[in-house]
Amino acid sequence: MLDSDAVLGALRGILCERSGIINIGIEGMMLAGAFAGFVAKTSTNNWPLMSSLLFSVLVALAVGGLMGFLHAILSIRFRMDQIISGTVIIILAAGVSSYLYDRDAIAQGKFSSIAIPGLSKIPVLGPVLFDNPPITYLALLLVLVVHVALFYTRWGLRTRAVGEHPRAADTVGINVNLYRYVNTSIGGMLAGLAGGFLVLEAVGQFQEGMTAGRGFISLAAMIFGNWNPFGALGAATLFGYTQALQNELLLAGVTTV
Repeated sequence: MLDSDAVLGALRGILCERSGIINIGIEGMMLAGAFAGFVAKTSTNNWPLMSSLLFSVLVALAVGGLMGFLHAILSIRFRMDQIISGTVIIILAAGVSSYLYDRDAIAQGKFSSIAIPGLSKIPVLGPVLFDNPPITYLALLLVLVVHVALFYTRWGLRTRAVGEHPRAADTVGINVNLYRYVNTSIGGMLAGLAGGFLVLEAVGQFQEGMTAGRGFISLAAMIFGNWNPFGALGAATLFGYTQALQNELLLAGVTTV
């Protein structure tokens, strides 16, 4: 089972840490994206479903990007301890979303699965990889895009240089802070999309603190995957499989713990 939010969160962490910014605030950015997507969806329930969902995705992306930019400002401009900055992001998102959450609001509709003809019939892998809603497909595509961008483009080479040897990068004319701002903001958008996945595709509604540690699972997937997009995908898939196995065992009555 593919854990799409963990994949997207891990990609967010990779972009940050490859450019030299430590980020433990993935959880907060995911929660902010989830809440923003929920507010956008409930505000546009009277729109055509697909228009409402796409608008909500864009809002989740935008809010995630703003949270990423905030983390960048605190870390780069004000030189705050990056661990503290990430913690501030988590507390801010949890507090604001809980305070503003309207328990009577209901989001109507969510993304449904789209089976790819032929490929979805492949035994075992077909239903897992080729019978999913749109954001899951997008997460798989982004793994490939981020991998190619990081390791096969000039932007990726400069990003890794900024993260590994910022002084050396600066001496050859690379704007270190600009690359860090851009990567952290783009990473924030990915985390916002991960939160949007929870509300607009997985659950369909918002609950206080609904990320429930998934940002830290993303952080673990990033480290377990050796800061590599495909490695993070493998780790997130393993985590998703174990979570699904746990649920199936409980439902089947195999475990009584």
